Amino acid sequence: MAAQSSVSSHGVEWNDLEVVLAICRTGSLSGAARQLGNNHSTVFRKISAIEKRMGVRLFERLPTGYEMTEAGEAAMRYAERIEGEVHAMERELLGRDTRLRGKIRVSAPEGPTILILPSLIAEFRRQHPEVRVDLVMGLDAADLSRRETDIAVRVTRRPPEMSVGRFVCDFKFGIYAAPDYLARAGERDLKDHDWVMPHLVVDWMVPLVWKSREAVYESCVFTSNSVLACVEAARKGMGVSVISTFVVEGDDTLLPVTGPVEELAMELWVLTHPDLRRTARVAALMQFLVEKLSAQKPIFEGRPSRRLNEAG
Repeated sequence: MAAQSSVSSHGVEWNDLEVVLAICRTGSLSGAARQLGNNHSTVFRKISAIEKRMGVRLFERLPTGYEMTEAGEAAMRYAERIEGEVHAMERELLGRDTRLRGKIRVSAPEGPTILILPSLIAEFRRQHPEVRVDLVMGLDAADLSRRETDIAVRVTRRPPEMSVGRFVCDFKFGIYAAPDYLARAGERDLKDHDWVMPHLVVDWMVPLVWKSREAVYESCVFTSNSVLACVEAARKGMGVSVISTFVVEGDDTLLPVTGPVEELAMELWVLTHPDLRRTARVAALMQFLVEKLSAQKPIFEGRPSRRLNEAG
């Protein structure tokens, strides 16, 4: 209780200490933002407010990143002790109620919704059979703020500010085509190929390959709002297509034209609304998904990567 009184008298809460620890451990705002499931500006505002309330500078802002001051090092030592106690409490309380129950709505892009998540959710339900899951395809960031979904698996470069969660790994895309198409097409510039294009990818290709959306569509022989429909069209030899590397893992019906392309790289996140992160069933499924998806990191990241101008 004495420790609690000391912390509260300085206006410091556990959420503040999480921010301090994240910056201490990563040495940068961007690294801390990834760890906390926030964006760069949010973490900057939080640490500035914490230092102002405490009346002490915890970090030196250097060109190479954030370096702890002596006060920062002391804050880290105390924060790690409190973190250990908080985690111990969470484990004990969760252990008393292992029979998670209730409904969870999960939204995700089409590829993970169909190819990955059903098997992971089935495994989770074997451990927690009283949990019911509603899995829907969705890309809208607002569905979290409107509380239309409990957990969002997102492929993005910038998670929405109203969300909290975990960065899983980088999520890479490459350009692929069927062997028979490549045999017919021969050597040519990317812009001169027949293209199979998901609608959501069109803007990514300007100005990487073409100078305008109109030029992109002129090269497209097939477009669809379904990513997997485009994958199947590419398999049938209709042209080259931008495809996430996890989809083509172990697939000998598609060959890499470029391999993973750095300019197309996104990030894989598991997110929820701040009001839901302490809900036991939501927290349990989020942790499960993060662990299982992280185990597939090499597939999502499609190593090794290259830049588009290095492609053939």
